[in-house]
Amino acid sequence: MVVNGGRIAQIGPAAEVMNRPADEFVASFVGVETVLPGRVVRFSDGAFTAAVEGGEIEAVGDVRIGEQLLCCIRPEHVTLSANASPSGTSARNVFPGTIRTITPLGLFHRVRIDCGFDLVAYVTRQSLEELLLQEGKHVTASFKATAVHVIPRGTLPPG
Repeated sequence: MVVNGGRIAQIGPAAEVMNRPADEFVASFVGVETVLPGRVVRFSDGAFTAAVEGGEIEAVGDVRIGEQLLCCIRPEHVTLSANASPSGTSARNVFPGTIRTITPLGLFHRVRIDCGFDLVAYVTRQSLEELLLQEGKHVTASFKATAVHVIPRGTLPPG
């Protein structure tokens, strides 16, 4: 259970609360470091594209064109590559970016990437060394459409 200001914000199994937070507070509380406001611009066969500041994100869900939402991406679902265009992946979201900060967190590192929007990834020390990751380096960040958790915020008229 997650409580915010004396009110139950969400209750459920730990895996559900961690991976499907009910709102922005719960998302932040359970470690979702990338929360991007967006608007659905395309929808087809259960997949959609949301326009976010600095780009577009592909995700899955039952949404409508024009719907306002929050796109939540957990840092452990983001993959970094030193290649400009990684091949052979099912990730629908691939963004070039520049590493802004690298913060050691014990057994892994928190990497904040500027992809036109802030995106956070967790990498192991081994990956940090093998990819020669450092602040200012250009990388490619990717994540699957199924890794995006969507929190609906309502619908506005198109325009």
